[in-house]
Amino acid sequence: MASLSDYVQRMPASQKAIYYLAGESLLAVRNAPALERVRARGFEVLFLVEPIDEYAIAALRAFKGKPLVSVASAGLDLGEEEGGSEGEAE
Repeated sequence: MASLSDYVQRMPASQKAIYYLAGESLLAVRNAPALERVRARGFEVLFLVEPIDEYAIAALRAFKGKPLVSVASAGLDLGEEEGGSEGEAE
Protein backbone atom coordinates (compact mmCIF):
# COMPACT_ATOMS: atom_id res chain seq x y z
CA MET A 1 0.00 0.00 0.00
CA ALA A 2 1.24 3.51 -0.81
CA SER A 3 0.05 6.94 0.25
CA LEU A 4 -0.38 9.65 -2.36
CA SER A 5 2.37 11.67 -0.63
CA ASP A 6 4.80 8.74 -0.91
CA TYR A 7 3.82 8.18 -4.52
CA VAL A 8 4.44 11.84 -5.45
CA GLN A 9 7.84 11.81 -3.70
CA ARG A 10 8.93 8.79 -5.77
CA MET A 11 7.72 10.20 -9.09
CA PRO A 12 10.44 10.83 -11.69
CA ALA A 13 10.71 14.44 -12.90
CA SER A 14 9.33 13.43 -16.30
CA GLN A 15 6.08 12.13 -14.79
CA LYS A 16 3.38 14.79 -14.86
CA ALA A 17 0.42 12.85 -13.39
CA ILE A 18 -0.51 10.28 -10.77
CA TYR A 19 -1.53 7.14 -12.65
CA TYR A 20 -4.06 4.64 -11.39
CA LEU A 21 -5.97 1.61 -12.60
CA ALA A 22 -9.26 0.46 -11.12
CA GLY A 23 -10.49 -3.11 -11.27
CA GLU A 24 -12.41 -5.85 -9.52
CA SER A 25 -9.35 -7.53 -8.01
CA LEU A 26 -5.62 -7.11 -7.53
CA LEU A 27 -5.02 -9.97 -9.96
CA ALA A 28 -7.14 -8.28 -12.62
CA VAL A 29 -5.34 -4.94 -12.42
CA ARG A 30 -1.87 -6.50 -12.23
CA ASN A 31 -2.53 -8.34 -15.49
CA ALA A 32 -4.26 -5.49 -17.33
CA PRO A 33 -2.82 -4.72 -20.77
CA ALA A 34 -3.24 -1.00 -20.06
CA LEU A 35 -0.24 -1.15 -17.69
CA GLU A 36 2.32 -1.99 -20.39
CA ARG A 37 2.94 1.56 -21.68
CA VAL A 38 3.13 3.05 -18.19
CA ARG A 39 5.48 0.35 -16.92
CA ALA A 40 7.69 0.84 -19.98
CA ARG A 41 8.20 4.45 -18.87
CA GLY A 42 9.10 3.36 -15.33
CA PHE A 43 6.05 5.04 -13.79
CA GLU A 44 4.22 3.59 -10.81
CA VAL A 45 0.51 2.86 -11.00
CA LEU A 46 -1.86 2.90 -8.05
CA PHE A 47 -4.11 -0.14 -8.03
CA LEU A 48 -7.68 0.65 -6.96
CA VAL A 49 -9.55 -2.54 -6.08
CA GLU A 50 -12.04 -1.33 -3.48
CA PRO A 51 -15.36 0.18 -4.66
CA ILE A 52 -14.81 3.34 -2.59
CA ASP A 53 -11.46 3.98 -4.33
CA GLU A 54 -13.04 5.06 -7.60
CA TYR A 55 -15.40 7.46 -5.83
CA ALA A 56 -12.52 8.99 -3.87
CA ILE A 57 -10.37 9.45 -6.98
CA ALA A 58 -13.27 11.00 -8.89
CA ALA A 59 -13.81 13.50 -6.08
CA LEU A 60 -10.11 14.24 -5.57
CA ARG A 61 -9.13 14.76 -9.24
CA ALA A 62 -5.61 16.04 -8.32
CA PHE A 63 -3.10 15.85 -5.48
CA LYS A 64 -0.28 18.34 -4.87
CA GLY A 65 -0.84 19.82 -8.31
CA LYS A 66 -0.65 16.44 -10.07
CA PRO A 67 -3.79 15.26 -11.89
CA LEU A 68 -5.01 11.73 -11.25
CA VAL A 69 -5.20 9.86 -14.55
CA SER A 70 -6.52 6.38 -15.30
CA VAL A 71 -4.11 4.31 -17.39
CA ALA A 72 -7.22 2.81 -19.01
CA SER A 73 -8.12 6.23 -20.47
CA ALA A 74 -8.40 6.46 -24.23
CA GLY A 75 -5.63 8.66 -25.61
CA LEU A 76 -3.43 8.36 -22.51
CA ASP A 77 -0.55 10.84 -22.92
CA LEU A 78 2.62 9.76 -21.12
CA GLY A 79 4.80 12.52 -22.48
CA GLU A 80 7.90 12.22 -24.62
CA GLU A 81 9.87 9.13 -25.61
CA GLU A 82 9.13 5.74 -24.14
CA GLY A 83 11.56 3.57 -22.20
CA GLY A 84 12.65 3.04 -18.61
CA SER A 85 12.32 0.63 -15.74
CA GLU A 86 9.22 -1.02 -14.36
CA GLY A 87 7.45 0.05 -11.17
CA GLU A 88 4.11 -0.21 -9.43
CA ALA A 89 2.49 0.68 -6.14
CA GLU A 90 -0.34 -1.23 -4.48
